[in-house]
Amino acid sequence: MKKKSLIIYLVPLLFVIAAWVYNRLLGYMLFIAFVLYVLFMERSIFYIILTNRNYKKGNLQKALKWLKKACRASGNKPETAILYGYLLLKTGNVEESEKVFLDTLNSRIDKVSIMKAKSNYALVLWKKGQLEDAVKMLEEVFADYKNTTIYGSLGYLLILTGDLNRALQFNKEAYEFNDSDPVILDNLGYTYYKIGNIKRAEEIYEQLMSLNPSFPEAYYNYSCIQKDMGRIKKALEIANKAKNYRLSFLSNFTEEELDGHLKELEHLLSMNP
Repeated sequence: MKKKSLIIYLVPLLFVIAAWVYNRLLGYMLFIAFVLYVLFMERSIFYIILTNRNYKKGNLQKALKWLKKACRASGNKPETAILYGYLLLKTGNVEESEKVFLDTLNSRIDKVSIMKAKSNYALVLWKKGQLEDAVKMLEEVFADYKNTTIYGSLGYLLILTGDLNRALQFNKEAYEFNDSDPVILDNLGYTYYKIGNIKRAEEIYEQLMSLNPSFPEAYYNYSCIQKDMGRIKKALEIANKAKNYRLSFLSNFTEEELDGHLKELEHLLSMNP
């Protein structure tokens, strides 16, 4: 328990104990009041639970509502504020997300929180059309702070820059860091596909498919590989799986691309059943 928590809870608890010694009934009443006080002070925990529950159900707007309450109730604790800013961005609220991250970065927070806030703020810059600035910020973070999420984010943005040789080297490093993360596998497989190494791309995507990824890009990309290898029926089967997953704002992939791909595959299959 943090020092601040000890202060705000220890003093009232001492009063409860003193009252209990003096008068059992008074002590019991004050104990109930103390429990209610703790529940009120820590209400952000319940808001986070409700946030997670709605997020898992796919109800992002409700999750966002509860997370906003959690952020306020917690006094904008860095970890809660960062999560709130990320969910705002994921739901397309770029300007609000930017404000949350800038406010967080301009407050007094620990080094790890700064790194996490910057790595998420970089995604805001990307969505504002500042891809080079986003890559630069992630590289600055990466120099001092490495984890699977940053490997995934920077690997994806490097692909978007069009410098595929650089993207390949980085995504190979990411794969060595964590070869079981779906985003890292998708980044590496897609990079191999873009440079024309179809065989290696297929191997990576077969590994990815064994993890049952929960984002549509994985199935779309793997379907493109199967199409290029002449396996139209299998490509269509895989592409249809992409329809089972929600498209994310944090992607360049669109519903129109998927629908166009499906129509093309259906047409090719009708020509050569």
